[in-house]
Amino acid sequence: MKQTVFVIIALTLVLSACAIPTQTPSADLPAVGSGPCGDGVCSGPENAANCPADCSAPAGGGPSTNAADAPLYLTTMTHMEGNFNDDRDQAVFLRHVEELRYGMDLADEYGAILTIESEQPFARANALWNLNIMAEIRDRGFGVGTHCDIGFNEPPMSVNQFAAMFTENKSLVDALIGAENNLGCSGGGSVNDWALAASQAGFKYLDGIVGMHYLSMPLENRPNSTWTDDFIRDGHFHLNAPVEMNQRIYPFGVANAQDFAPDPNPVIVVSSGELGLFSALAEQGREYGGGQILHDDEYTFDNADIDKLVSIIRETDRTRDRSRIAKLCVYIPANAYVPENEAVLRYFFEQMQALEGEGLITWATQRQVYEAYVAWNR
Repeated sequence: MKQTVFVIIALTLVLSACAIPTQTPSADLPAVGSGPCGDGVCSGPENAANCPADCSAPAGGGPSTNAADAPLYLTTMTHMEGNFNDDRDQAVFLRHVEELRYGMDLADEYGAILTIESEQPFARANALWNLNIMAEIRDRGFGVGTHCDIGFNEPPMSVNQFAAMFTENKSLVDALIGAENNLGCSGGGSVNDWALAASQAGFKYLDGIVGMHYLSMPLENRPNSTWTDDFIRDGHFHLNAPVEMNQRIYPFGVANAQDFAPDPNPVIVVSSGELGLFSALAEQGREYGGGQILHDDEYTFDNADIDKLVSIIRETDRTRDRSRIAKLCVYIPANAYVPENEAVLRYFFEQMQALEGEGLITWATQRQVYEAYVAWNR
């Protein structure tokens, strides 16, 4: 009898061990399929498309009839880039500090929220020149995070090797703002698995999702057969991704970087909503099949870009699935926060303030979007 009990216990342990996934999902991330369709509650991954019984919505968009609207968040990205020389030239660093403070001061007047994400040179400069502007940004209530301008030119490597690159960037920013405030990385697109590597490095979400993130995916999981590695590398690496706007605006959890489809046991959240370089918005310079792709400094930042953003927000609000957290994001380089751009920046903040007053958008940091997504889907 004792032998029989022992065999049963041993068999149970073996079967349990076989069920353990090779990559442990993050405990913070909601699993896909956590609620049954037909229970009268529109929650989690359920939406009007996959569960009309619980999430029916009026034709042409509009509030869900069974659940309160999920917010449409508006975010920004400002990258302190990997090719900056702030750690070698104090004057450059101080100019960047002045630009960031100028942007925050203007944003404060309108209740707007900016997010600043730092690569290695600017992070090192904070410590080298004894001016922790990243902590100041955090303390003023703006968004902070890491910029991961890594992976694009790297050869195939193990997840551990790629994760070490993410960790190097994260550690520098952790030292400035605290690991508890540094949950997200912007970028990291590569032929290597950016989802597993970023997760292993301790990141909870990835923003700044662009064309280069398709490099890790087999061709059949890319937008179409033209999306070869050469196509991506030949000037299309900064196209907004996923290319379908209706897919792009919703954060979702993935278990790896094989595709842009939500996975049952996610390890990290993909938080895109990208509209790309703000000054290229009117020209559609970051949209696949859109306007001509130019160098960033060839675009003019003007009121036409703000008007285009307003039209995108209104259209997104009209057609979005209101049972799901949604997000839009514009990229604003640090050198846009200068007095020469005051008029267009004020027009931007004024228009967004008006849309917020209408209840169409909610300002947020990149981290706040991630935390709202996790909370909404629990």
